[in-house]
Amino acid sequence: MQRRANQKEKKGGWIFAFALGVLTLLIMLLVHVWVNMERVDTSYLILNAQNEIVERRDHLAKLEVERERLLTPHELRQKAIKYGMHEPFVGQIRLMER
Repeated sequence: MQRRANQKEKKGGWIFAFALGVLTLLIMLLVHVWVNMERVDTSYLILNAQNEIVERRDHLAKLEVERERLLTPHELRQKAIKYGMHEPFVGQIRLMER
């Protein structure tokens, strides 16, 4: 009788250990999938941020080129004519010393 009780006890312990191992494996697989999903999400966010930085740098470069174009003497002369401005006459310029 004791042998049968010991065998049932051993068999029950083995089944419990197996079930615990399977449960642990399932939990580890779920954690692994979750970590991979977070990694992909983070990579996507980083890629979007990098693309936005590149776009902003390109836009800044274009704005600098446009500013330089608007400050050329020819462009300034055309704007002055458009708004009725002219070069100062003699005596209109005052030099101030410190």
